[in-house]
Amino acid sequence: MNPYQLAIGQTVSFLGDMLRGRHHVLEVGCGRGEVARRLGAQGLRVTALDVALPDPAPAANVTFVEGDFLRYDAGPFDAIAFTSSLHHISPLAAAIDRAHDLLAPGGLVIADEFDLDAPSPETLRWYYDVQELLAAAEVLPREHVDPPAADVLQRWRLAHHHEPPLHTGVEMRRAIAERFDLRDVHGAAYLYRYVTRHLPHDARGVAIAQHVYSTERRGITDGSLSAVGLGIVAARA
Repeated sequence: MNPYQLAIGQTVSFLGDMLRGRHHVLEVGCGRGEVARRLGAQGLRVTALDVALPDPAPAANVTFVEGDFLRYDAGPFDAIAFTSSLHHISPLAAAIDRAHDLLAPGGLVIADEFDLDAPSPETLRWYYDVQELLAAAEVLPREHVDPPAADVLQRWRLAHHHEPPLHTGVEMRRAIAERFDLRDVHGAAYLYRYVTRHLPHDARGVAIAQHVYSTERRGITDGSLSAVGLGIVAARA
């Protein structure tokens, strides 16, 4: 029982809906390959790319490749899926150009991402309350709680400090729109992913993950929480 499978399932559900009728998919930022394996099990032919592969076991319909996306030159692909990876790739314009070059005409670029600038102070107060509560209950290791800061926005920014800086949702959307025809842009729950990754691998951890996810979704629906997750779908002409 791995609570983080909830997040994997949400990504696979989103991608699966968008990939109907497609055959050959490049996943950029495949990590341990959980998403690629599930897509392969659905009959898609998946090339799973990451700069540092953890020696994954073979999987049906999946080819694992270790490498830099900006230098990757195989293809063409029917779709390219950035799974929480596009915000890291710099220069951003070069990443979008590479995606355009690797796609067949009519191919899709899909980003399952998060928006660094999306969370409101109210959203972050909820998120850090969840972190602190789970740490106090000793189900979330304290080392996975973001260090305190003067306010919640600063705490969030410090926790996501990166060189080069992470790309924001606006930056990713604009860069994609410059080369592709936007088909869909939507918000989604995302903060639950940070805590579910580190919960106990048992029934209790799974139940906590489901509750945090459901609470975040309800907050987004009623307007009390910001949608930090970001989905973008666009097509090559």
